[in-house]
Amino acid sequence: MEELTKNKIKTIKKEFKNNSSNKFLRECMEIIGNEDRFLILNLLNAKPCLLSDIEKSLNRSQPSISHHVRILEEHKFIHSSKQGKFKEYSISREKFEKLLNFWNQWFHEIRSKNY
Repeated sequence: MEELTKNKIKTIKKEFKNNSSNKFLRECMEIIGNEDRFLILNLLNAKPCLLSDIEKSLNRSQPSISHHVRILEEHKFIHSSKQGKFKEYSISREKFEKLLNFWNQWFHEIRSKNY
């Protein structure tokens, strides 16, 4: 087994940081790794919801839910549509398909290593 020298570790870190697939995966994990955002995604996976429905279901304050919904929407994990004067939120299947594809590629790389 190859010894991991300080230079080798620096090279690995640099390659990891410069890899756009790794960056995408890291960012996704940071966003959905938050407990409240994960709960929101699970709720929206069951059915589209209004903000008030999310607040009631998760028993969280409106400012807290709005904050997390805004982050999820900015990163395209969810999208909204107008329902009268309210917004209805739903999960973005496209974003999760992209995440799954990147995850599978990364997992395939791990499985292909012969340690």
